[in-house]
Amino acid sequence: MVLGLIGVASAIALPVFMESNARSTLWTASENVGASIRQARLKAITQNSPFQVRFACPAANQLRTLVITGDPDIDDDDNRCTNPQDGDSAPLELPTGVAYTTGDATGLNIAGRGIFTAVGDAIPLTISVTYGANTRTLTVSATGQITFSAIE
Repeated sequence: MVLGLIGVASAIALPVFMESNARSTLWTASENVGASIRQARLKAITQNSPFQVRFACPAANQLRTLVITGDPDIDDDDNRCTNPQDGDSAPLELPTGVAYTTGDATGLNIAGRGIFTAVGDAIPLTISVTYGANTRTLTVSATGQITFSAIE
């Protein structure tokens, strides 16, 4: 009888635990994306230098903050993500199974005063982070404000 009750309780609790774990993974990943964007803005303001948050850099489901050197041979190099410069961040790699989409944007440029422009898309930029059937969106404004949606 006791083993039967334990089995029923486990059968009920396991799906709830799995869903909670998936939501936690999604929440953490989306917060990490937002934190990377905020950190890039802070670097741009404190150093009064332009930076770029580049998506899929150096690989899919990664992003990286790159310093804009002003040298087109460096900044526009196809291998820029794999040839770091002083001031670049380490790549942020999302957990396995977590993905993000940015519409047509390939990056966010941040001026030395902290103003954002999107590369390949318009501001406000919406970034959708997904894990399984769940999605959470971040919206980045021109002034760097990031708003998050609830998990859907």
